[in-house]
Amino acid sequence: MQVLPLSCLIHILFVLAGSQLSVHTQEVDSLSEATELRRNVRETETSCPEGLYHGGDFCCQPCQPGEQKHSDCTSSGGKPSCRPCTEGKEYMDKEHYSDKCRRCALCDEGHGLEVETICTRTQNTKCKCKPNFYCNFSACEHCEPCASCEHGVLEGCTLTSNTKCKQKSSRMYHLLWLFIPILIILVIFYRKYQKRHHDDPESGILNPPRRCSLSPLNSHNIDLTEHILNIAEQMSLEQVKKFARENKISETKLDEIKNDNLQSTAEQKIQILQWWYQSHGKKGAYHTLIKGLQKINCCTLADEIRKDIEKSTSDNRNENETQRLD
Repeated sequence: MQVLPLSCLIHILFVLAGSQLSVHTQEVDSLSEATELRRNVRETETSCPEGLYHGGDFCCQPCQPGEQKHSDCTSSGGKPSCRPCTEGKEYMDKEHYSDKCRRCALCDEGHGLEVETICTRTQNTKCKCKPNFYCNFSACEHCEPCASCEHGVLEGCTLTSNTKCKQKSSRMYHLLWLFIPILIILVIFYRKYQKRHHDDPESGILNPPRRCSLSPLNSHNIDLTEHILNIAEQMSLEQVKKFARENKISETKLDEIKNDNLQSTAEQKIQILQWWYQSHGKKGAYHTLIKGLQKINCCTLADEIRKDIEKSTSDNRNENETQRLD
C-alpha cells in the first residue's frame, strides 16, 4: 500500500475543515435570518406605544388639530404626511390619525338657530338660539319658538326657558270642565258606532290597513337610561340611524359620533340613542321610541323592546313594594 506524503494529508485536513466551517456558517446565517424575521413579526403584531397609531407596518405619530392624514409614516415612530382641513367647511379639534376631518356644523335658521362662533380648522361652529327662541338642553340641535300669552306674561322668554303666561280666568275653567264630559260621551258613542259597522260591506266602512299594532302603552314617562344598552343591542346600526333621522338628529351629529367611534359600531349605536334621549328628555320619550320604531316599519322590534321595558319596570315596581312591606 502506498503511503501519502505528510503535505498531502495536511492539505486534505484543511479542505475538510473548511467545508465544515462553511456549512456551519450557513446554518448560523439561516438561524440569524429566522430570528430577525420573528422579531419583526413580533414588533408588527404588538400594539403601538401610548400616543402612537398603527399606520401600515409602523407605529406613527398623530396628525395635529386642524389636519387630516394624507399618507402613513414610513418608519416606526415617524410622522405621517398630514394636510390641513378645509377652512370654513371642516375641522378637527384634537390629535388623531384619521384621513378625514369632521364637517362643520350648520346653524339651521329653520330650527331657530344662528351662528355664535364661526367654524375654524380647529374648532366647530357654535350655534345659539335666535331672538324669540329658546332651548332648555345643554346641547341644542334646534330651538323652540317662545310662547305668546293671551292673558299676560308672568316671566319673559330667555335663551334657556320659555315664556311663563298667566292662567286663564276661572270662568274659562268652568266652561272647560263642562265641555270635557260631553266630549267623552261623543267619543264613546263614536267608537261603539265604528265597532258595530267594522268590515260591514253594506255600511261601506272597511278596516284601514295597519302595519303595526297600535295598542295603548302602559306608561309614557318610563326612564330609559338603564334600557339604552339593551335597546342598542337589539337594533342594527342602520335602524338606529333611520330612527335618529326621523327624530331630527342632524347628519352632522351622526358623522361626529361615527368619527369618534370608528372601531366600534356598537358604541356608535349607544351614543346615537343617548344623544336622542338627552335631546328629547324623559317626558314622552318611551312613547316616542315605540311609535318611532313602528313608523320606520320595525313593528316586531318595537313589540320586543316594549315587552322588555315594561316587564323590567313591573319587576322593579314589585321588588320595591316587597321591600317596603318587609
